[in-house]
Parts: sequence; structure tokens; C-alpha cells
Amino acid sequence: MTLPIPSEAAQLALFAPYCGGLSRQADLQRALRLLAQSSLKGERPLQGGRVHRFTLRWQGARSPLELCSCQLCFPDIQALTYTFDVSTHQLVDWLMDWPEFEG
Repeated sequence: MTLPIPSEAAQLALFAPYCGGLSRQADLQRALRLLAQSSLKGERPLQGGRVHRFTLRWQGARSPLELCSCQLCFPDIQALTYTFDVSTHQLVDWLMDWPEFEG
């Protein structure tokens, strides 16, 4: 049985104690919206002006203490994929600091 995703207000109440409280409410709201997308694409700058593209996917992210299964892969290096589990609040905390929020 699949439970519906809680409302944004409910998610804020669930995650705020684990993710900086209400002092970072705007970052938390953006991170929770991104969490619902189940994936993220980005680039990490390297020396010499090059970039390292990556894709991060996750599933099972519903409550702060629930384990979230993640997969990190690199489109330019097909054989390089990492699979790991983290607490959902750890993923949300990382998403709160995602630099794409800065514009």
C-alpha cells in the first residue's frame, strides 16, 4: 500500500527539526520540492575550466528518518555508478545547500 505524499505544511513540520528548524524555512521548502522530483542533474567544476557532469536519483524518500536509496552516476563515464542509502533528512539537508538555488 502506497501512502499519499504529505502536504507541504506537514513535510515542513516533519523535516524542520532535522534540517535547521524554521530559520532555513525557504531553503527547506525548495529542497522538499526538489525531493519530490526524485532526481537531480548537475556539474562539478574541475581544474582547467572543465566540468564533471553527474545525475543523482533517489527513491523511498518520505519521512526524515526513513532510509532513502540513492544512485549517483556520471553520464560521461558509463561504468561509474555509486549506490548508497542515507536518511532522508540527510539528503534534504544536502539539497538545501544545492548551489542551483542561488540562481
